[in-house]
Amino acid sequence: MAIPVIDFSKLNGEERGKTMAQIANGCEEWGFFQLVNHGIPEELLERVKKVCSECYKLEREEDFKNSMPVKLLNDLVEKKSGDKLENVDWEDVFLLSDDNEWPLKTSGFK
Repeated sequence: MAIPVIDFSKLNGEERGKTMAQIANGCEEWGFFQLVNHGIPEELLERVKKVCSECYKLEREEDFKNSMPVKLLNDLVEKKSGDKLENVDWEDVFLLSDDNEWPLKTSGFK
C-alpha cells in the first residue's frame, strides 16, 4: 500500500479532472497525500520544518509529554509489555488564528 502522490503541476492542464479526483481520493480514503511539483522552494520547506521543530521543543514538548493522553498510553504499554514509550515520533498540532497568541520563545515563527 503506497501513500497517494499527486503531481500538483497537472492541476492547470488537461489532467485537471484526474488530479482533482486524486486529491479527493487522498482526502477521503487516506486523510492525507504527498504533493509533488507544487512550486514551493525546498529552502522554504526546510526553514519551516526547522522553525516548527524549534517551536515544539521550546514551547510544547514538555507539556505534551506530561499530558494525560501520553500518560495513559505509557501506562497501557507498560502494563502490556513492561516497556516505556521513548523516542516516539509524536504528531503535535496546534491552530494559530487571530485570537491565539503567537509562540513567545520561537523568534523565527512569525
